[in-house]
Amino acid sequence: MQKIRFHRSIDLSFSSAPLNFNFETAIITGACRSGKTTLGNLLATAPYVENAEEPWSAKLLPLSTGLGLIDERVGKEMFLNYLTELCNEMILLRRATFRPGDLSSIWNQKSSEEIFWRLTQLKSRPDVNNFIKENSPLLLLNLTEVLPFVRFFFDVMPKTKLIHVIRNGEEVAYDCLQKRWFSDEQLITPVKALPYHTYEYRGKTWHLPWWINREDEELFISYSEYDRCVYYWCQTIQSGLDEIEQLIKKGKCIVVHYEDMLN
Repeated sequence: MQKIRFHRSIDLSFSSAPLNFNFETAIITGACRSGKTTLGNLLATAPYVENAEEPWSAKLLPLSTGLGLIDERVGKEMFLNYLTELCNEMILLRRATFRPGDLSSIWNQKSSEEIFWRLTQLKSRPDVNNFIKENSPLLLLNLTEVLPFVRFFFDVMPKTKLIHVIRNGEEVAYDCLQKRWFSDEQLITPVKALPYHTYEYRGKTWHLPWWINREDEELFISYSEYDRCVYYWCQTIQSGLDEIEQLIKKGKCIVVHYEDMLN
């Protein structure tokens, strides 16, 4: 039997995405509990806006590339391919949550008439392509903790736009505290599938999120849960300030304050 000869990885690329990337995109960023979900749900009530709430791959690929976990070229190609697949699934409602109690339930974003029409009339990729050609939909990515690597998105999608949501840090920290995201239990036995670095401290192995400065490891562990949440907000906001200011000057970013949105 003849042995199969595979291409070397250096010869391979994800070449289909540029041929199928035919829709508009925008990104909502900000710290968790900043009002991103609320804003995304509001925007998704507009015709032909597809709101993708925290798609894991769309968040992890910029992080993994920026942190040096995967090759930059491969990461960007994978990201663009993922978007084309995500857009297809969003329009077909294969990724929608139909649970009424979920914050990002499709029932909060689209009318029952449109939902029924999509479920019965859109069945395949050619149907989606026709839908895109006729309606020019916008794929809205709702992402957290990506600001340090925001340039990644504009390298892959030069025409994309950014909406940065900011909320009062004390309120964000209080809401994060209720979620217990940075409790001792979560830092020792983490649940979220995100990049961590391990740190041995007082006989325990702590799994510290990637955004904690190396020189702050013991300090972060010594903080109260609330102070850890304040640290998280500061890191999330400060890490991308310079980039945000440059994007605003170029007309590629707007800043939305949570309190203004409520008013």
